[in-house]
Amino acid sequence: MRRTNSRFSRAGLAALLALVVSVLGLGGASPAAAADTPALTFTVDKTQATPGSDVTVTMTFTNSGTADVRFVWQSFQPTWETSTASGLKYTWKTCTADPGVTCTPGAGATYSVPIAPNATRKVTMTYTIGADSSCGYPDVAFYSYIYYEFAGGLPAKDGTFTTPATRVICPTTPPAGAQA
Repeated sequence: MRRTNSRFSRAGLAALLALVVSVLGLGGASPAAAADTPALTFTVDKTQATPGSDVTVTMTFTNSGTADVRFVWQSFQPTWETSTASGLKYTWKTCTADPGVTCTPGAGATYSVPIAPNATRKVTMTYTIGADSSCGYPDVAFYSYIYYEFAGGLPAKDGTFTTPATRVICPTTPPAGAQA
């Protein structure tokens, strides 16, 4: 007598194996919260600024993995629109960082490793908009590419992240004789 396997019995076996793997935690999936946490986040203190004023950019690197980060490489540069705008002017002023981070204004950061799971490293850079800068579009914005590796042979990760933009607004002068 010959026994035949149906599609349903194969599907049932596959479903049973998938259930066992997920219950035992062998699937390698990371917690949902870790998957939702971007490696690099940015904030700016002003979305609009006038020529001559300072703008502060804060970037935070978070190890959302389950193992130590053992290597980090990061670049930081103006967006294409910012770098090609002929009248848009700014100069980097300061850079401060958490212990274990070395930073250069406008160039990003170098991180000491290891960085433990869920640990963060913060860098704050300030630039001054030129007193003779053009106003309006394009905005001042930057982006960063970051590549990082984990201990224990876990896969490396990378990504490109963009800062919120700051629009340069020129002050308007009321016409002569107008009441303020």
